[in-house]
Amino acid sequence: MYIRVNKLIKLTIIFIALSVFSCKQNKNTSFNNSPVVITDDEINYVNKEAVRKERIQIDDFIRRYEWKMITTETGVSYWIYEKGNGAKTEKGNIVVLDYTITFLNGDTVYTSNIDGNKEFQLGKSNEVSGLEEALLVMHQGDKAKVIVPSFRAYGITGDFNKIAMRNTLVYDIYITKIY
Repeated sequence: MYIRVNKLIKLTIIFIALSVFSCKQNKNTSFNNSPVVITDDEINYVNKEAVRKERIQIDDFIRRYEWKMITTETGVSYWIYEKGNGAKTEKGNIVVLDYTITFLNGDTVYTSNIDGNKEFQLGKSNEVSGLEEALLVMHQGDKAKVIVPSFRAYGITGDFNKIAMRNTLVYDIYITKIY
């Protein structure tokens, strides 16, 4: 998916460059200077289509790996594959996680083995909202797989580092501590 997005961005840049170059070459061409108007309905349609297609990809991924996931109303899917016996998480708790974040294609993006554990306060952090949603149903010691659709992760901007726009994230997490 990341490779396809990069190719799409490169093709878009090439198209724009060619358009600008061809405009400069043909000075006799007149252009209508009216702005292009995109309606709210058109924007909503495009967004709904993107969400629908992403959901299909997520569902195919879950079927392929035969994970027994629960999907929330907001589209976050989680599976607690090993139950812990610690306290339940609550908003305001500070949680410490061992984690690995991958894309649907299996490429690892971030991992606590390299980047260190995540430690943050639930409900008051800059962490992905889909991750926080899943954590709020978990207990200390739980190990879980969490799939966060792009619109509940980094959306159309990405994280300006390793995660490009509109990437679904797959977390493998272990809650090591809650306080």
